[in-house]
Amino acid sequence: MDIRYRDRSGQTRTADLFDILAALSADIVASFPALRPHQRQAWHAFLVQAAAMALHRAGTASLPESAEAWRRLLLALTPDWPDGEAWELVVEDWKKPALLQPPVARPANAAEYRGRIEAPDALDMLVTAKNHDLKAERMRDVTDDHWLFALVSLQTQEGFMGAGNFGISRMNGGFGSRTTFGLRPQGTPGAALRHDVGRLLAGGRDEILARQPALAARDGPGLLWLEPWDGQASRGFSGLDPLYVEVCRRVRLVREDGRLVARTAGSKAARIEAKALTGRTGDPWAPVLKDGEKAYTPSAAGFGYRQIARLMNTKITVRPVLASPAPGMPTTGLAIVLSAVVRGQGKTEGFHERHLPVPGFVAALMEQHGDEMLYRTGTVAQERADEAGEMGRILRHALLTLMRGGRDAVRLDDEAGLRKAASWQATYDGRVEAGFFDDAFWNELAEREGPHRVPWRGRLRGIARAVLAEAAEAAPRTEVRRIRARAQASDLFERRAGAFVAEVKDAG
Repeated sequence: MDIRYRDRSGQTRTADLFDILAALSADIVASFPALRPHQRQAWHAFLVQAAAMALHRAGTASLPESAEAWRRLLLALTPDWPDGEAWELVVEDWKKPALLQPPVARPANAAEYRGRIEAPDALDMLVTAKNHDLKAERMRDVTDDHWLFALVSLQTQEGFMGAGNFGISRMNGGFGSRTTFGLRPQGTPGAALRHDVGRLLAGGRDEILARQPALAARDGPGLLWLEPWDGQASRGFSGLDPLYVEVCRRVRLVREDGRLVARTAGSKAARIEAKALTGRTGDPWAPVLKDGEKAYTPSAAGFGYRQIARLMNTKITVRPVLASPAPGMPTTGLAIVLSAVVRGQGKTEGFHERHLPVPGFVAALMEQHGDEMLYRTGTVAQERADEAGEMGRILRHALLTLMRGGRDAVRLDDEAGLRKAASWQATYDGRVEAGFFDDAFWNELAEREGPHRVPWRGRLRGIARAVLAEAAEAAPRTEVRRIRARAQASDLFERRAGAFVAEVKDAG
C-alpha cells in the first residue's frame, strides 16, 4: 500500500502505514495530496486511536520515529496476523482481515459481496447522487491512497443509508454526525497527532473510562475489523477498548487488471449494538449535550457563533477529552478545531470545518486553570451570543417597521414581513460572525484590563445600523412613504439600540 505525503520541504514521498506514523512522529509531514477536506479528521482520528492503543498496550508514551518500531507496535495489536495482513489494503485470502475490512469466515458469505464500486469517491460517505456539490464517481485516475482515505472515511464516520447499510456507533442516531471538537496545535498533521496521542496516554484514556464505564479498563477489542462479520448480528458495546476503531460496512478491496475495485455486501444489523447510547461512546473528540444525554449533532448551518457558544458553554455541553486543556499542553500555536459532515435523511447537508486560533496568553491560562477557563470560555461566548441575538431582535423590529412602509401597527409575527427581512438578518449575522472571536473576546476571557462588553454592544449597534440603512436604501417604496418608513424604523432602532448599549454602561 503506497501512501503519498508531502514533506515540509515540499517534496512528495511515498510510504507505507508504518513509515507514515514514523514521519508524523518526527513531524516531517506537511500534507497528504490525496486526502480530501472531509476526510482529514477521519484520517487523523484513525491514526491517533490506533497509535494510542498500540503505545498503551506496549506500556510506553514515547512515539518512535522509525517505521520498524511502529511495525512492531501495530503488529502487537494483531497477534493472530503476524505477517501484517490486518494493515494491508488488499489481502487476497478473504478468510484473513485486511485494513478496515473484516474477514469472511465461510465461502457462502463471500457470495454475498455482489456490490461493485469502481471509484473511491463512490465508496466514500458523501451522498453525491444528485451531482450538486461534488460529482459522483469522478475519480478514475486514482492510486491506493485515494481508496485508503475513502475507506477510512466510510468505515469511521458513515451513518445509516437505508436497508442493509448501517452507520457507526459514535454518533447520535443513523442521521447524526461524528462531530469533532478539539483543542490541538495547528500547522502540521504531525504536531496534531503527537499532541492528541500524548493527551490520551497522559490521562485521557482514563477520563474516557470514567465517563463510559462500559468500556474495558484493560485490553478489550480495539480493532473491529479483525473479527469475522457475516452481517447477521451485532456485537455488544460493553468491553470494547476505550479507543476502539470500528467498521460499519462489509467491504473487501480487490485488484482487477492492476486497479482496485471494492466489493460490498449488506448487513441485517449494525456492527456494534449501541443505539441506546445515542453516541455517548467516549469518543475523544465528540461533545455530548447535558440535557439530552446524547452526542451533539450540528445543524446544516455549520459552526457559526451561536453553535460555537453552545459547544463552549459547560452548562449545556460536556467537552470531549481532546477539547479540554490539561497541564503540560503547549501554549503556542493552539487552535479550537470543529468539524463535521452534517447528514440528513438520504442526503449530505455539507461539510463544515472551523479553526479558531487561541492566543498564547489564553492558552497559558488554560494550561494552568483548566476547569475555570473552560467555564469562562463558555460564559463569555454565551453572553456575547445572547447580546448579538438581542441586537438582532431590535434590528428585526426596525426592519418590519421599514417593510410596513410607514404604516402603523407593526406586528412582530408578520410572516410576509419576516420573509422580506430574513436576508437582511442573514447579512447582520454574517457580519457579527466575522468579528465575534476578536481580540476583545480573548481579553475578556483572560480578564485583562480594559472595556470589553461596552465596545462589543457598540459594535453590534454599528453593524445593525448599517444593515438597516442598506435595507432602507433598497426598499421599493414611493419617496413619501420611503421617507416616513425610514424615519420610523430609524427612530425605533436608535431608541432601543441606545437603551441596550446604555444598559451595560450603567451596569459597569
